[in-house]
Amino acid sequence: MNKLTELITKLNITSNLKYKALTILCIFVHSSIAIFSFIYGITPLLFFNFASILVYIGNSFLLLKHPAKVCYISFVEIILHSFISVILLGNDFGFSMYFILLVPMVYNMLHSTNINHYILKSNVLAILSFILFVTCYIISNVHEPIYSNTSLESIRPFIYVINMLITFFTLSFFSILFILETMTAYNKLYSQNQQLDILANTDHLTGLFNRRTMTEHVIHMLESYTTTKEPFSIIICDVDNFKNVNDTYGHKCGDEVLKTIASTFQELTRDKDFLCRWGGEEFLILLKGTDIEQARIIAERIRVNISETDITYNDLHINITMTFGVASVTEEQDYNILFKLADSRLYTGKKNGKNVVIETTFFPFFLCIYYDLSTVYNFYTLHSLCI
Repeated sequence: MNKLTELITKLNITSNLKYKALTILCIFVHSSIAIFSFIYGITPLLFFNFASILVYIGNSFLLLKHPAKVCYISFVEIILHSFISVILLGNDFGFSMYFILLVPMVYNMLHSTNINHYILKSNVLAILSFILFVTCYIISNVHEPIYSNTSLESIRPFIYVINMLITFFTLSFFSILFILETMTAYNKLYSQNQQLDILANTDHLTGLFNRRTMTEHVIHMLESYTTTKEPFSIIICDVDNFKNVNDTYGHKCGDEVLKTIASTFQELTRDKDFLCRWGGEEFLILLKGTDIEQARIIAERIRVNISETDITYNDLHINITMTFGVASVTEEQDYNILFKLADSRLYTGKKNGKNVVIETTFFPFFLCIYYDLSTVYNFYTLHSLCI
């Protein structure tokens, strides 16, 4: 089924392609009828089929600029051919069945041309086809056919079957076209909806979820927690001194830094976790089935990896650090308070040296020495640099 969908998606069924197929079919049918007319000496039908072949050859030149005119010309030609055939040979040869195949043809073809009021025009032509079909039936019962002899009567069942097969084949052709066009339109719409979902739910720079989508995931997890009691944790993290990167190396370099961080997050987290660019240089990670201690370990692994990553941009080597605030649903089940808890821990880490992971409200001061001795030493005199 997937291979069929891929094949259909690759097909580009245009109105030109359909008209070309119809033109080839009509030329083949008229050529066959012309041979039949020549063999049995039906001169008017012979000349009319030659004229019809010329009409369809001319249609091929009109196709690109005037597809609607091609449809109307084809409609008139098929009507005249069927009508003349019934008058010359009678209704028993099956030429009146061509009126039936006109119905799906006009709907399908006029729809492809995108002309104004195509439904109304298609309805009018379909009703006209029905009226002419009934008219031919009445005429054949009132008047004898112009050409009637023993040799024609002997092949009448054969010609009837041929016309029936042509009608059946053409109806099947338009039905298959309808199915293919419907599936192609559905696949195109589905693909566009997927692209819209990606645009609506992800951050265009990093490819991570955006803030709105992540908020929905967290709220859903909070609602599920009341029944499943499955723990989860959130990590709010921020690039330290990111403004210096933008000011020193430019915003394009800053974008490269953010993309590198996003890639690192994707490498160091699980498929079931949710990653988000929360805003600016701030990120949020939602860890499913993870308590506060497990979340701290994951955040610490990410912190170390980020700090050791050498980001290359235009032959420049840039090293950055990040600060992490961790909170778990086991501590707080209110959405706003849970985020404030993680955010306050992030802020605590920013105040106390940066490049740290904070998972408790109380943060021992001596741990600052472990993470950044120089920042702690200058903390009181250069307090503004630590925010």
